[in-house]
Amino acid sequence: MLKNAIIVCDYGYIEGGAARIAHETAMALKKEGLNVVLFCAVGPVSEDLEKSGVNVICLNQADILHEKNRIKGVMRGISNKAAKIKFAELLDSLNKDETIIHVHTWTKGISSSIFKVAEKKGFKVVITVHDYFLICPNGGLFNYPQKHICNLKPMSLKCVLGNCDARSYPQKLFRVLRQHIQNKNIRRRKNISYIFISEFSKREFLKRYNKIPESKQYFLPNMINFPEKRERVKCEENDVYLFIGGLTEVKGIRIFCEAVTKAQVKAVVIGQGILRDELEKRYPDIEFVGWKSKDEMIPYLHQARCLIFPSIWYETMGLTVLEVMAYGIPVICSDQCAASEYIVDGKTGYIYDGRSIEALSENINKIKNITNVKQMSSTVYSMFDVNNFSPDKYVKSLLDIYGEI
Repeated sequence: MLKNAIIVCDYGYIEGGAARIAHETAMALKKEGLNVVLFCAVGPVSEDLEKSGVNVICLNQADILHEKNRIKGVMRGISNKAAKIKFAELLDSLNKDETIIHVHTWTKGISSSIFKVAEKKGFKVVITVHDYFLICPNGGLFNYPQKHICNLKPMSLKCVLGNCDARSYPQKLFRVLRQHIQNKNIRRRKNISYIFISEFSKREFLKRYNKIPESKQYFLPNMINFPEKRERVKCEENDVYLFIGGLTEVKGIRIFCEAVTKAQVKAVVIGQGILRDELEKRYPDIEFVGWKSKDEMIPYLHQARCLIFPSIWYETMGLTVLEVMAYGIPVICSDQCAASEYIVDGKTGYIYDGRSIEALSENINKIKNITNVKQMSSTVYSMFDVNNFSPDKYVKSLLDIYGEI
C-alpha cells in the first residue's frame, strides 16, 4: 500500500513551470493523506510549502549556473555528492514497498546520481518529462546560436561537435559530459517509468529515443488551478494582442514584436527576460509590463483581443495557452510547440508556421474581423472544459499511475 511520496525538484521555490507543478503535486498529495517529502537542492523554501505540512529536505545549495566556484558547479552538475548522501539517508528511513519517488527536475542542482541510489535500494521511480534533458544535452532540442530546432541525433558526433549552447561551446562540452553520465545513471534502470504531458512532446521524445517499453510510458497533462468564477472575455470589444512568457529567443518574442508592428496593432508583453531592455527600446509602441502574478494578470486578460504564442522551440505543453482559453480568449499559436494541440485551427484560434513573421501577421489580420473574433471567443469558451485539467482529476490519475507502477 502506498504511504509515502518523495517529490524531487531542483528548487525549493517556484523557479518555473516544472517547479510549480512539482510543488503543487507535493501539496495535493499531502491533502490526500500521504506522507510527502519534497527533496530539493536550491533554497529558499517557499512559504506555501512550509505551511502545507509537506516535509521539505533542502540542501540550500546554489544552482549549478550560479555557483561562484565554477569547478564546484561543474562537479556538482555531474554528480552532487551531498544530494546522493542525503537522498540515501532519506530512502533508508522509508519502506520501499510503501514509497514512490516522483522526479520533476534534477539537472540544475540535484544531478542524476540519485537514480543510481534509488535502484540500488529497490525503490520505484517515475519521471515527469517536462523538457528534453533526458535525451538532449541542452534540454531543448534547439540550436540557440542559429535559432532553430535541432534535428541531429542527440549525443551523435555531429551533436557533440556542434555548438548549440546558448552560452558557449565549453558550456556545451560540460553538458555533453553530464549527459553521458546521466544516460548511464538513468537509461539502464528498470525501476524507472515516465509520464509524458503532451502527445507532441512524447512524439518528439520517442523519435530520438524509442527504447522505453510501452509498459513504462504514461500520459498525464499538467494540472491548472483555474479561478472558481470566470466569465468569457468579450474579445470582440478589445484591441490588445497579448504575449505572456519569458523574454527569450526560444519564446519567439522577437517574432511577436515584428509581427504586431507590421500588422499595426496594439500589443502588451507580460513577462521578464534578458531581451526586455533591447526590445523595449527598439519597439516603443509595444507596452512591456514585466512579470505579473495570476491575479495581477486578470485585468490584462480582460483587455485581450487574443493571445499570441509564438514559441519557436518544442515546448512540452504551454500552460499559458490553456489558462487564457478558459476565459474564451482565442490563441494564435506557432506550430513549433505542444500548445498547438489544443487549438482547433480556424475555430478556437489559428496555427501558423512558427518560423514565419509573415504568417503570423496574416493571422493577426484575420483576428481584426469583429464577427470572426466574437464567434471564435464564444467557441473557445463553450468548448473548453476546465475539469480536464483540474487538480482533483490530476491527483486521481497520478495516484492510479503510482498504483500501477
